[in-house]
Amino acid sequence: MTLEELDQILPNGLHDALIRSLDHNYEKAVVSLQVEILFLLPDDPPKLMRYRNGVIQFHQTIFCTVELPENERIFGHPGSIWFKFWRIEPGILKEKVTQSLPIGTLCYSLYILEWESEIQIAAGDVTFFWEDSADRLQVS
Repeated sequence: MTLEELDQILPNGLHDALIRSLDHNYEKAVVSLQVEILFLLPDDPPKLMRYRNGVIQFHQTIFCTVELPENERIFGHPGSIWFKFWRIEPGILKEKVTQSLPIGTLCYSLYILEWESEIQIAAGDVTFFWEDSADRLQVS
């Protein structure tokens, strides 16, 4: 699965999603993002809007980098963070790194709105599951 496919199959995609935590298991090459996913439509009355906790996992992770925040206003204010994602464009990564990546590697930039900086992840595959369910979303 890719983040683009996940964005298509979730009820509201990854629109207004928040990252609660990030865990990088180097031994298993897995990055896990505990996320809050908007579960109802933005046009619903505000009292009906709610979030549901899920986990996005990047498997066969090659790297995960977290840039320093560019916005000092976030210091001293812990909490979940809003993000947007996109594929890392050719030429952004150093040529030496790009040439070393296996064919088919998924390279994403997660732009953290509050930080005005990015988390960059290169991995082989993405999976997702709701924290309150054992079911994993699969795309055929």
